Amino acid sequence: VNFGADGRVQVDRQALKRAEAEGKVKCARYLRFAFFAHVAVLILVNIVVWLIYAMLRSRDRGGTYKWPLWVTFGSIVLVIAHLLSMLPYAVCKGSSTCPRWVWVVLLNLALVNIVVWSVYAASESEACPPGQNCVYLWPAWVSGSTALVAIVVALMPCICGALFGIHDDVGDSELENAIYESESE
Repeated sequence: VNFGADGRVQVDRQALKRAEAEGKVKCARYLRFAFFAHVAVLILVNIVVWLIYAMLRSRDRGGTYKWPLWVTFGSIVLVIAHLLSMLPYAVCKGSSTCPRWVWVVLLNLALVNIVVWSVYAASESEACPPGQNCVYLWPAWVSGSTALVAIVVALMPCICGALFGIHDDVGDSELENAIYESESE
């Protein structure tokens, strides 16, 4: 940004585009680093948990139940949640009517439902004694409540953004263009 002889603001649009591109590259680098750091920590945690299991089992203290599978399952869920949280920022551009964070919340609510129903499917056969009909669909409570949360999360920011133009996901370049267009008029 320079000031001309007549006192008007002059904007180097190429420099703005370059700075925006550099910012996107830096952001992508940070996202990649955060993801791989997260995965590395989870791998270390899983190695330690499986080593503890192996040491306890070798002394007949851990039994035959492979409880570290739950830690590994949780680690996989965390990695998927991390990916789902990064996906809207890496793939789509925010809009004034539906910000990207709404997609992050909705994707993670979907993941919660998938996890809950998976745990139900995996544990129901062990929880119910043979010959009894133990059908209590407890994941339905989770699905119902997350559906309600999804409706509120998806509709309220989108409606407020459309009606009032309130939105925290607008990029600086969109804001700068609006300012420069109003100054040039």
